Amino acid sequence: MKLFLSIFFIFLILFYYRRKKSKTIKKEEFPPLWKDILQEKILFYRKLDTAKKIQFEQRILLFLNTKKIEAIDTEIDDVIRIMVASSSTIPMFSFPEFDYPNLKAVLIYPNSFDEKFQTQRFNGHKEFISGMVGNRFLNGTMILSKPDLIRAFDGVNHKENVGMHEFIHLIDKLDGAVDGVPEIIVNRSNTKYWLHLIQKEKNRIEKGKSDINPYALSSDAEFFAVVSEYFFNNPKKFKRRHLELYKHLAKFFHQKP
Repeated sequence: MKLFLSIFFIFLILFYYRRKKSKTIKKEEFPPLWKDILQEKILFYRKLDTAKKIQFEQRILLFLNTKKIEAIDTEIDDVIRIMVASSSTIPMFSFPEFDYPNLKAVLIYPNSFDEKFQTQRFNGHKEFISGMVGNRFLNGTMILSKPDLIRAFDGVNHKENVGMHEFIHLIDKLDGAVDGVPEIIVNRSNTKYWLHLIQKEKNRIEKGKSDINPYALSSDAEFFAVVSEYFFNNPKKFKRRHLELYKHLAKFFHQKP
């Protein structure tokens, strides 16, 4: 009982701190240069009305004031920081109190990397990982490839976005299981049919009848991340080709991009 009360009070303190921090940030002026970056680079932001743009800007400020973004063997500027913060904001834009409690820092790498986090280029070395959510000693840390992040926000409606992909994994991870069914947004009553949809679309991918990235076949967690980034990055095309999946993701994220 004492342990429960201690944990309860810790959560109360954290909640109070976050609310206080959020109120302070709302009074902070959003730099005009950052607005220009959002307008130029972030298609999602560009399509919002004035009131929602202000909400988006406040979420960007909250993220940048509460999470670390660090460069590893490269340089980063405000454009990169805005891209990272936008990647976090877009999926959970309809959940204003959500602030990724399982994330402390985002590391920006100079390029893609391997399982040992190496980016050096030498004979036989293969670099294929563009983003990763850390575990064990890297728990609470995300790693993103700088060129892949820039490519994701080049003003074109891609199906892929490495930043959003990894933040989707963090959302999935909150309930303790990275399984493609994040309890924070997927109602238990929808779970069975959602898993049915996943398997149905995987079968189509295997038969070459789907334009969804085959990487989605890796696991249900990867499927969820892959279709979610497609849903946000190219919603018109996704809705036209995958209406049933679109409807479910719109319900999960409370958005119809």
